[in-house]
Amino acid sequence: MLFDFIRAVPVAVLVGVVPGWFWAGCLGRTGDIAVRLTYSVAFSVTLVPAVTLLQVRLLGTGVTWAIAIVSIFVVLVAGLIVYLKFGSAKEPEAPVISRPALLGLPALVLLAGMLALVAAMLVGAVPADEVVLPVAALAFLGGLLSLLGVGRGATSLSYGSRQETTGLRNSLARHVLLISVLALVLLRSYPGPLRYDWPFPRGVDKYEHAVMTSMMLARGSFDSFMLYPPGFHLLAAVICRLSGLEPLTAFATLAPALLLLPALSCYVLASRIWGWECGVAAAFFAGVVAGGSFQHVSQARYPNLIGAQFLLVMAVAALVGLYASSSWRSVISLALFGSAVVFYHQVSTFYLALILVLVAALFLPYLLLRDRKRGVVLFSSLVLLGVFSVLYAWDTYDLPRLFSGLLEGTRTGPGGEAVVMAMGTKQPFPFAHLLKTTSEPVVWLGLSGALISLSGWRSRTETLALSTLLAWALLLFAGSRTVYSAFPDRFERDLSIPLSLFAALAFVTILRSLVRVRTPAAVFMTSAAVLLTVAAVGLQTLQNYKVAVGPSQRNIDGPPPQQVVAAGRWLHEHNHGGNILSTPYVSRASARGMLAMGGYFGVQSYTEKRLRKHRDIPPTGVKPLEEAQQALCHPGDRQTRRFIVEHDIRYVVLYKHYPGISWRSFESRPDLYRTAFENSEVIILAPRKRSARL
Repeated sequence: MLFDFIRAVPVAVLVGVVPGWFWAGCLGRTGDIAVRLTYSVAFSVTLVPAVTLLQVRLLGTGVTWAIAIVSIFVVLVAGLIVYLKFGSAKEPEAPVISRPALLGLPALVLLAGMLALVAAMLVGAVPADEVVLPVAALAFLGGLLSLLGVGRGATSLSYGSRQETTGLRNSLARHVLLISVLALVLLRSYPGPLRYDWPFPRGVDKYEHAVMTSMMLARGSFDSFMLYPPGFHLLAAVICRLSGLEPLTAFATLAPALLLLPALSCYVLASRIWGWECGVAAAFFAGVVAGGSFQHVSQARYPNLIGAQFLLVMAVAALVGLYASSSWRSVISLALFGSAVVFYHQVSTFYLALILVLVAALFLPYLLLRDRKRGVVLFSSLVLLGVFSVLYAWDTYDLPRLFSGLLEGTRTGPGGEAVVMAMGTKQPFPFAHLLKTTSEPVVWLGLSGALISLSGWRSRTETLALSTLLAWALLLFAGSRTVYSAFPDRFERDLSIPLSLFAALAFVTILRSLVRVRTPAAVFMTSAAVLLTVAAVGLQTLQNYKVAVGPSQRNIDGPPPQQVVAAGRWLHEHNHGGNILSTPYVSRASARGMLAMGGYFGVQSYTEKRLRKHRDIPPTGVKPLEEAQQALCHPGDRQTRRFIVEHDIRYVVLYKHYPGISWRSFESRPDLYRTAFENSEVIILAPRKRSARL
């Protein structure tokens, strides 16, 4: 385990941090080392896979050692040239949005009551379903009273002038607090997987990502396996090639560290909008208190996390920077980060498209009429982002066929068909599930914070920035509540990011209120609100750690049994080419799990229920899946023998307890199959050569 860390971590830094350093210095804000580091990661994970993709397409090979080295070198040297040519970005400016006024006594009373109920729910003192409406009402009214300024004068809670503190003491406090938060994030993400899952990563999606990464290493493409953007798998392939680790081993070592990315991106965005105090609080809420980011890691949804909770957040930060300064640096940053979202995940692309369509519809006409320079810059950035996005999506979604199919009313190809298959197939969870996923303190403080933030509206820049944040949160909330979003569960998880930003604002505003009060009543009420806020957030944090350090919450996400691991090891040792055919699942491992452990790329098999659902079908269509199901159920048929020959099936992997598929029906045909491996859970049979005669 330690040896794997020593091999993986330096390579991950070399691939995912170092190449973007000079790009961050030129295009990002450089006054804060944490901000520059985050920008460096964002530019690295954006540009390194893009350069790698260009090489594998031109050369027609997989990701080789030479291609990996060239990708890093090209991004690093190009960034250095740009940095030397154009110099550093300007020093950080004051936060874009004026800090909202401190809370009055009535608002503090309502928020204190809300937080008391939240704390009571978290300790089980009151049933959650009985107090949801009162909590929602208190959170809404507390934020509304703050927005209206009720009682503010009575408690002398006025703000002075807005200033960005830059002294040594504040800089030290900022970085100590941020480092402490990041350490808490790692303490949340690593102990459980290391204790219960090692040497496997946690989450069922790990297998499909391992197969696609292996295909990138070997072929430079996984078009036949799944309709999926290649960004993450190219990045993972470069890391695997340089470290010499298998994809599953690399994921087990590095995947828990991905939880740092949402925390860092929220720090960057919240700092840019409200100041560093809100930035640190946003990192804490996103990485420690909220549940959405942690679920992405624990379920192995790595591309979704990078796309929706890191690159999309960085794109919004670039958009906010563009509102503030309209510089060419923000234009390029927005175009690169936004298009990289398309390069990493489909659902994240959906979020981005919704946000940008809304921005273009609501803000662009107004800016072109009232602030032409800013409007032209915004329009230019959207056009550049669109061009980059089309280049990324051209092959993945077969855009020529998609557009022609839409215009002519014919078949739209795999891209359009995947959208049609997904629409309306997944029902949204109850609202209580959203509260559990996002966490009670994040939801209710986020609601209050959204209302509190409205009191900071003054300038046009502030209006644009805050409207974008509110639109982002509302779009994700709406998508989580409707079947027509196709992915209500993903919308629900990713809603935790904008809510964490607003929750951080409410949290910091409540804490600041304590130092400004003068009257005894205000001191008492503010102290109570602060203590209840800390108690509610602290209780949620403790509950999160209790879950995180334990075994996986879903049995299917945990490591496979030793008998299945032994079968996977045997397949890997006897992999001399060809494909395997497996039952749709083998204990806690899917058929893709057997492919990943054995180092094979096909054949895929689905359960009958999943076939009927007709969702997430590979680009090859449903026919090969139906043929695989037929072959598993009827081992002696002529059609089965033809399938085995056409797909070069070397081994048939059967889970002995799989319902509806009898492993004994294979074993009883020694003329067609010989037993190559067997234990109490799994049997592996090799088709005999004469079984290939048609």
